[in-house]
Amino acid sequence: MKRNRLWAEVDLDALKHNFTQIKNLLTPGTEVMAIVKANAYGHGAVPVTKALVDYGVDMLGVGDSSEALELRRADITAPILILGALIEDEVPRVVHEGITPCIHSRDIARLLQDEAARQNVMLDVHVNVDTGMSRLGISPRNAIEMLKEIAAMPNLKMRGLMTHFSSAGAVSRNTINQQLVNYHQVVAEARRNGIRFDIQHAANSTAALRMSTTHLNMVRLGIALYGIDPSGFFTDVTTLKPVLSFKTRIIYLKTVPPGTPIGYDRTFTTYRETRVATLPVGYNDGYPFLLSNKARVLVRGSRAPVIGGITMDYTMIDVTDIPATSVGDEITLIGKDGYSSVTASELANLTGTIPYEITCQLGKRVRRIYFSNEQHNGAAEGEKPRQFAGISD
Repeated sequence: MKRNRLWAEVDLDALKHNFTQIKNLLTPGTEVMAIVKANAYGHGAVPVTKALVDYGVDMLGVGDSSEALELRRADITAPILILGALIEDEVPRVVHEGITPCIHSRDIARLLQDEAARQNVMLDVHVNVDTGMSRLGISPRNAIEMLKEIAAMPNLKMRGLMTHFSSAGAVSRNTINQQLVNYHQVVAEARRNGIRFDIQHAANSTAALRMSTTHLNMVRLGIALYGIDPSGFFTDVTTLKPVLSFKTRIIYLKTVPPGTPIGYDRTFTTYRETRVATLPVGYNDGYPFLLSNKARVLVRGSRAPVIGGITMDYTMIDVTDIPATSVGDEITLIGKDGYSSVTASELANLTGTIPYEITCQLGKRVRRIYFSNEQHNGAAEGEKPRQFAGISD
């Protein structure tokens, strides 16, 4: 394996473990839509998607048409649902590639019908009912009229109905239960009008693992697949493994006397003779500025503090208490080293954000390396892993 300055290791065995664990907890017969939007939450959309398809997911969920088209260009033929909204210019390609759009308005439904008729194809569509998220989707009071209109469109097959929970991780289940009531009222009214759906989905990872009543006949698994527990509920029901580790190397070491300011704006001053290590990672790479003087990294299995402000390209750490440290040593920013670990959730808590943002913002300079079969015969972007043939980024 090439020695890199900055890289992310993506453990495909952990991904498979998480999928299998969750699948076994679902109501029998429940299908799984794997959410691979935002570059598979920063893990690498194409390699992760190819692995998930091999593991047996039933459908893929993306945020917009560009993400769907990226998967099609990578020869991924599995069903893809665009969860987000379309704009008019995107419609011809979506129809041509047989990608399933989610309909949020009559206008888009009509555009899709006209384009599908022009291309002389039948296009599967899902419809989003807004039961309380207030972001996208038709309101329940207007849903039946729109569903009837779409059902009458000759080139659209309305295969799915969905909704989106706003507070699946809230301690109280009142909101999620009310949204389910609103959703089922729409389903019942649709049935009275002779409209039925092959696929129904509402649950994200948290809802799927908390409440079996949300399973319907498909769930949308995102963050849990990647082994991250944003709400603290997953550990009550299953054991998930983090899929991503984020690493770099020491590229420079120096010893400075007490009273030495470190970095821009002198936000840290040494209080002792200090051995300072410089790392080639910064906020441009997705290591947030807000971690300045807060985060810990792993060096030779020990935790070392970040000192001074994190810059666009570099971060400094104090390795005084780890005397064997040398230039070239591997540094773990997220992941495990020996008995120590740093999680995406830990970094999110330090910066006042959510772990989704931590992994999603990994930058272009972060080389992703994919492992499988616990052999750690890795493949970087553009290369085939020895133990998981056919996956590349």
